[in-house]
Amino acid sequence: MSTQFLDMRISSDSVQDTPQRELTSSSLFPYTFGDIGLQTASVSPSNVNSVRVTLNAYVRLLMAPSSNPTIIPNATFTVRRNGTTIFTTVYQKPANQLDITYEMAAITVVDFPPENEVLLGQIQYTISVSTNYGIGLGARSFSGIAVAGGI
Repeated sequence: MSTQFLDMRISSDSVQDTPQRELTSSSLFPYTFGDIGLQTASVSPSNVNSVRVTLNAYVRLLMAPSSNPTIIPNATFTVRRNGTTIFTTVYQKPANQLDITYEMAAITVVDFPPENEVLLGQIQYTISVSTNYGIGLGARSFSGIAVAGGI
């Protein structure tokens, strides 16, 4: 069984660091900075059980020091497939850094979507970020590739 290329998509929310998107801990909802729909309609019947997806995200973070020593600023990234969380990670500012830091977060997520979602013809992936303290988002992007077969 040969490898079958299905789709590749990109989502670019901002191509520069300024102006920043400011997030606070009082935000009611996480900020979604990537949303792509990977097409799976062309998957051959023999490959429906072997779809693999690679997702990549990049975001530049401005992390300010907390005025409360018990709060360590962090950014929580969540990736969802058709609304279901498949990956979560937390990027935390080092507790001993007392100045503003500029961090670059690069995230790679892999997924083996279930057959029933592959057969829908499109799989929607989103990435969002939330924080427990104020952070700023600079340039940010999200991309994905779907292939099948060849395992």
